[in-house]
Amino acid sequence: MIDNRDATRRDILDEIAKIAKRAEPEDAVIIYFAGHGTAEGSRFYLIPHDLGYTGGRAAVDAAALEQVMAHSISDRELELALEGIDAGTQLLVIDACNSGQALESQEWRRGPMNSQGLAQLAYEKGMYVLTAAQSYQAALEVARLGHGLLTYALVEEGVVRGAADDSPHDGDVLLREWLDYATMRVPRLQRDTLRESGRALRVKPLVFVEGEERIPDAEQRSLQRPRAFYRRELESRPLVIMHTAPARQ
Repeated sequence: MIDNRDATRRDILDEIAKIAKRAEPEDAVIIYFAGHGTAEGSRFYLIPHDLGYTGGRAAVDAAALEQVMAHSISDRELELALEGIDAGTQLLVIDACNSGQALESQEWRRGPMNSQGLAQLAYEKGMYVLTAAQSYQAALEVARLGHGLLTYALVEEGVVRGAADDSPHDGDVLLREWLDYATMRVPRLQRDTLRESGRALRVKPLVFVEGEERIPDAEQRSLQRPRAFYRRELESRPLVIMHTAPARQ
């Protein structure tokens, strides 16, 4: 695991390269990025700790943005880094704003045969990919939860509480169950948060799509919706994320 201060562009790419050298076909590899991201044009960028800019958000101009992009990791660079990993099961989770842009395809869980990039690589390698939001959406972090909504749904609810053991409820959280749970849960979790926060959120608007700050009722704004990609074929030996308490007969 890379701590915040070590989550630099070089260190992230170096860690993926180390995984590629060690991974064997019988291994399962999970790469989980929770941080900042942005979409510029048709590209998605992971923004590392050393983002190359120290000014305020309101002062970001074209030159500052170019500097940030130069320190970031594009989806193309991420694709090249992941190509060398030869593992039986691979999962990439990106909990960041605009992260759906990394998949490019508009269809969930379908191989984008006419597209290039990370989505095509995922299809060819049978890789699972889960992104926190659509290409045009922000990814919310709620202070009281201590995580982004996707991470909270996956880790705190899905694993710690075993809530992802749902279909079927058999005592095991399988990889597909885990991803499906998060995809379903995040927009509901956001709606619950909006209702609980009530008046405070109406004073400080919560906006996922540019322009929706003009909608006075926060509950009428777009909900954060993760994107999940994986091939339709079921594995003969699905990956078990965790064993929960034995299912009752």
